[in-house]
Amino acid sequence: MRTTLLLVLVGLLSTFSALAENSVKVIAVRGTVSSTRGAKLAIGTVLALTDKITVGNDGYVGLVHTNGRTLELRKAGTYGVRDLDKMATKKSGSVNSKFATYVVNELTETKEPIAFQDKHRANMRVTGAVERAAGDEVSVMDTLANAVGGLGDAQRLAVVAYGNVSSSATIMVVMPRSTRLLRDTVRFSWHRDPKTSEYRVRIIDRNEKTVFERTTTDTFMMVDLRQGGMAEGQLHLWHVERASDKSFHSDDYGLFRLTGADRQATEAVLSDVESDLVDPESSVSSLIMATVYEDQGLIYDAYMAFADAIAASPSVQNYKRMFAEFLRRHDLNAEAYEVYQ
Repeated sequence: MRTTLLLVLVGLLSTFSALAENSVKVIAVRGTVSSTRGAKLAIGTVLALTDKITVGNDGYVGLVHTNGRTLELRKAGTYGVRDLDKMATKKSGSVNSKFATYVVNELTETKEPIAFQDKHRANMRVTGAVERAAGDEVSVMDTLANAVGGLGDAQRLAVVAYGNVSSSATIMVVMPRSTRLLRDTVRFSWHRDPKTSEYRVRIIDRNEKTVFERTTTDTFMMVDLRQGGMAEGQLHLWHVERASDKSFHSDDYGLFRLTGADRQATEAVLSDVESDLVDPESSVSSLIMATVYEDQGLIYDAYMAFADAIAASPSVQNYKRMFAEFLRRHDLNAEAYEVYQ
């Protein structure tokens, strides 16, 4: 996965050739934002050093520099592109540029992906409704009807899918199927089951020995994996089960805590990118880091970074689309629909 994505990122570096005689390109815009040319800025607009950007009280604009660094303007005011250029050229680096290029191409794509076009969106709604139906205190058929809009092939397929869901996993987890980890603390999340009042999170090692278990009445649990006895460099599986009946549980999900040379190599990549970000707290920086995390197999961290980006800029639709595409790649269809709708 890492090799493939890196090749794509390197290939996408040609995007910045069009900016050779200019300075920055717009990758996200919300509210009232215009340039000295008088027109409202739009995604894909390229600005020269002599331009100025005016941001209204309700405005927001995300920019990418020719060197791949990103900038965000959130406060109302007028900004000289030449000044922004100086901010973005204080440091130099190449690793961040590769990942920034990928993010820029995703954000400046104006054609909606096939998966999110109207004729395909129903499938995502159906899949999401099916996943939700297993844990909602509502009629399954009503849930499907609300998602699909009435009888038809889509609903009939959804009924079949629901039968498959209800006969297998009974607690639906909101986590990537597997992830590598650098961090010690992880938030486990799942959908509420109406017939379960107390849940138990269980982690087992490769010998199927339970190394951690704890109960809660919530639908999430923060776990310090060190206290959980989860050794580094080994694959562990976890699931959430009904505290009163351990046979009633979710599917198993994989966790692998990095160690040794593999950990050092991953940390080096992350450090290179983080040190080259102009504003580490910005939404675009979070999107870049999410892309790096996913490339390195740190899917949980990617999930959290995407969530941070959306929390900081909740009304920027192309940020939400990028998050939704990530969720779909990792089979979190219900969450993808909720994020993108």
